[in-house]
Amino acid sequence: MLYKCGLEFEYVLVDSSQRLRDFTSLDFRALDAALAGGEGADDASLTRGDLGIKSGYWYLEGDERFGPDGTFLDLRVKGVEIRTPIGTDLAGTADQLLRLQGLLEERLAPLGLGLGIVGFHPTLTEYRIEPPLNDWERAMRAEHHEYGHANVSNVSFGPDVNLSFPGLDDAGVVDLTRKLTHYSPYLVPFSFSSPFFDGGPWGGPSRRTHERTWRRVAARCFVEREPDPAVSPVCLYRPRVPAERGRIEFKAYDAFLDRAHLLAGATLVLGVCLSGELPGRDDVPSRELHQRAASAAFGAPEIADGAARVLEAARKALAMLPDEAALLAPFADLLDRRRTPADDLLDDHARTGLMFRPGGLR
Repeated sequence: MLYKCGLEFEYVLVDSSQRLRDFTSLDFRALDAALAGGEGADDASLTRGDLGIKSGYWYLEGDERFGPDGTFLDLRVKGVEIRTPIGTDLAGTADQLLRLQGLLEERLAPLGLGLGIVGFHPTLTEYRIEPPLNDWERAMRAEHHEYGHANVSNVSFGPDVNLSFPGLDDAGVVDLTRKLTHYSPYLVPFSFSSPFFDGGPWGGPSRRTHERTWRRVAARCFVEREPDPAVSPVCLYRPRVPAERGRIEFKAYDAFLDRAHLLAGATLVLGVCLSGELPGRDDVPSRELHQRAASAAFGAPEIADGAARVLEAARKALAMLPDEAALLAPFADLLDRRRTPADDLLDDHARTGLMFRPGGLR
């Protein structure tokens, strides 16, 4: 077994009038009760979160709020996330994601809700943390870095590509995480799907990357090693369940609009991990390069050249896996045309006025 994999995907929720629904209009407890009882509640490879509310293969995603004594009060819902069982090939894992997506759509339909895809909330200017954090919440968020920058994370959407390589030791896992962090600015343009902000185009293809990736990690891993307290954002985490040890998460992509591009994105991450031709390593993502990519994508020569380099290195590394290598084809096409999925969203907006892709992955 060369690798194991899993996919996580965040969706926005949409009502029957094609309006986005979020923390401004969703009741967490009612919606959580309606979605309870899905598959995967007994899957020991899944983490359940500190509160145990992330149960099964789908769950509501958002900003958790607590009382002064640490009692959980509410989840400010941004959308819903699907996570797959652990798989041994990317195409089969994507099929699992779409199967679960169909089941989730069936569960949402009686509530008058459906799924949509976009990389950043297109109409809100920000997520305001209201009421302000109390002392307990501030202390908790200082200790648990995954809660950081909720003002950005609660309006941004994207997949996590999860990989592990049986037999790879902790040092090797950390090295691959640092490699993905370095090359992230050249990977992410293939996914860009957030060209809107505050009700209209904002001027670049990825508001998500512009605001988020340098504040939060591009990649993280789960190893038995303490993070360097001088490095922020933190990319090293201790495993929460045994199955998590050695897992690498690439977290910097925007929300892909279809299955083929999601698979190409996951395959590119795999190829970068396997490549021996990519020497760059970083502990934290480059703000400068990510924002340059977010503003111009392949229109920036440095970003286009870097994207071509990682795509070719991944293609060579995947020569031993011809089925996976073939999955990169949609990205070669995007790069040749200097186009990103954000261009498709802008074209759709010109025709329909919508600023997201209705429905799930297809």
